[in-house]
Amino acid sequence: MLLVILTILHFIYIVNVTRQKHMATITTLGPRIGRIETANTYTAFSEMFECRRYPAGESHIELMLPTQQVEHLTIEAAIVDFDGLGNMLTADRILRRNGIRAQWFVPYFPFARHDRRNHIGDGFELGVALDLVKDLDIVIADPHSDVAGQLPHIPQSASVECFRDAGLLPDHAVIVIPDAGAIKKAHEWATGPVVQALKHRDTATGRLSGFEVLADDLAGAPCVIVDDICDGGGTFLGLAVELANKNAGPLTLAVTHGLFTKGIDALSEAFDRIATFGFSGGPRVHGVDYLPFKNLYNKGARR
Repeated sequence: MLLVILTILHFIYIVNVTRQKHMATITTLGPRIGRIETANTYTAFSEMFECRRYPAGESHIELMLPTQQVEHLTIEAAIVDFDGLGNMLTADRILRRNGIRAQWFVPYFPFARHDRRNHIGDGFELGVALDLVKDLDIVIADPHSDVAGQLPHIPQSASVECFRDAGLLPDHAVIVIPDAGAIKKAHEWATGPVVQALKHRDTATGRLSGFEVLADDLAGAPCVIVDDICDGGGTFLGLAVELANKNAGPLTLAVTHGLFTKGIDALSEAFDRIATFGFSGGPRVHGVDYLPFKNLYNKGARR
């Protein structure tokens, strides 16, 4: 009789252990979603979520049925305004509700260049944006200044490493620091000859003037300008003229965030190579060498 009881208890134990292992592998998260536990997965926002807009203008976000669910996601997101920030906040809430933790990789953080309040009526949107994301697990890349840089970020030195690994920067080139604001970053990675450049920008109008390259004769040496962002390109076009006046050789422009809002026709005439990073599935401008932002995420040590 004792043997029979022990056999039954052993059978019940085996059934319970098997059931627990099964439930640990597949967990029901809702009517549409199941989770299979795997390693961390890197994906893009557009691959995970569908964004819609109602006729009245309100936005709506839905998590699409993925082929595979994970415990933790790294989600690359291209965000430029408050609409994008709102979509990210909503998406993060959806994931948390379904038991999935997300780290958001937002390389270009919106409003990062508007890093100060210029007058009493200034909205200082960067401050608002930083407050909105304070509860998110977020990483940005090569922030414009220490204001956005208070978020965990990948430094400019990692961008330079990626460009060098890909053979996009010439060997033994003169490093041209494009303005006074870039000095701190450049001194973390620049090796070899370094030349300082200067410019003046009217903060009220944004107009540039007074470009200067602090060198006598560059004797045909290849020159590289590295910066965090290229928007319209006015800074780099002005510097290219001054570098030509100083007898510079082939010019390379390498930026972490290539917005190119005015196209690259003029930049292509001034520079022999233009390199930047691109989002997964994002647009590409002909004539620009792109590296995936995923490379930068994998390369960079967080700060």
